Amino acid sequence: MKKMFLTALAVIAVMLTSDLYAQAPQGDDKAVAKAKAEELMQVRLQMIKGELGLSDEQAAAFEPVYREYRKTISRVCDNKSARVKKEDLTNENALKVVSARLYNQLNTTSVKQKYLLVFAEVIEPLQIEKLYRVDDRLAKEARKVMQYRK
Repeated sequence: MKKMFLTALAVIAVMLTSDLYAQAPQGDDKAVAKAKAEELMQVRLQMIKGELGLSDEQAAAFEPVYREYRKTISRVCDNKSARVKKEDLTNENALKVVSARLYNQLNTTSVKQKYLLVFAEVIEPLQIEKLYRVDDRLAKEARKVMQYRK
């Protein structure tokens, strides 16, 4: 399982950083961004399904719930205010940044609490606990990759 997780992280890292060295794609940027987001979601889903050891039946019920969960998490987080490089942090903006990060944590926790019972309808309680651990670990690794992207 750990090997699969590391492989998925490597794939995500390559996908996130590949556009650093490539020319900006011609055409509809929104379509490109949407396709890349869907590709990342597929990698994330495959990794989580493997980590949780979901049966085919569980996986089929889990996927739409997880997609909605991730969409809700994205919607409630204020990433622009919370993402500031350490060297750009000043006395003037530090309180705003800390406040935004705490706001994100609070909202994320609220969404997790809401989805706890929703996930319980499609997967086992031990799998939910593992899901939240794996999802947090994946988010942490994605943030590290994003730091290098800027």
